[in-house]
Amino acid sequence: MNGTKRRDSLPGCEYLIWQDSKEFCFTTDAVFLAAFPHVVTAAKVLELGSGTGAISLLLSARGAGYVVGVDCNSHVVDLFQQSIVDNGLVGRVEAVEADLRDLKGKYESEYFDLVVANPPYRIGGKKRLIGTTACHEVTAALEDFFQVAALMVKYRGRFALVQLPERFTEAVSLGEKYGLELKKLQWVHSFVEKPAWIFLAEFVKGGSPGLKVLPPLIMYNKDGTHSKQTLTYYGMDQEEK
Repeated sequence: MNGTKRRDSLPGCEYLIWQDSKEFCFTTDAVFLAAFPHVVTAAKVLELGSGTGAISLLLSARGAGYVVGVDCNSHVVDLFQQSIVDNGLVGRVEAVEADLRDLKGKYESEYFDLVVANPPYRIGGKKRLIGTTACHEVTAALEDFFQVAALMVKYRGRFALVQLPERFTEAVSLGEKYGLELKKLQWVHSFVEKPAWIFLAEFVKGGSPGLKVLPPLIMYNKDGTHSKQTLTYYGMDQEEK
């Protein structure tokens, strides 16, 4: 067995996930994104750039009826598939190896109720040695995610993503370009006095103007312990005293 391969727990549910330390492993932003969007009953969900499938699995745990996770990295797709089998989710969750830009024709347009993405954050700069394509725009740009989401999501369906604050105005502009109206927004801060380090956004295809800005999500209390908000996102709020 590959010595870098491991099986981890997913927060807030009973699912386990296979990962590889030589690949990009899920982090807090994936947990926050999975908990953020509205999920209709028995929703059909598409995750773009799914990696080992953490977000897809968490959305299945939230009650999505059918989830497809797409990634161009064959190794992480294999790990995702193993997680699907081990968690008894065959038929409910599907791992697909594909370039997200080639999805037209693979699935019916406007088929999904929700599209989610944790796209690469960085355009340039020094590239990570691990998880290069997951963190840097090597295989797909932010615009590709918006374009595919607009094609695949139903009219009045949702597109949710997480990104860096410096790319917020770009995301809004791309939403306008592809008919996706920003309807819900939350800024995420490590500490209350620190600037936001990511944002969570939910767009609606064909949505009318009007934005709901949620209270900031503060990850840590002043003493460094996890905040009640973070514990809630991790499904651990009942453990707080």
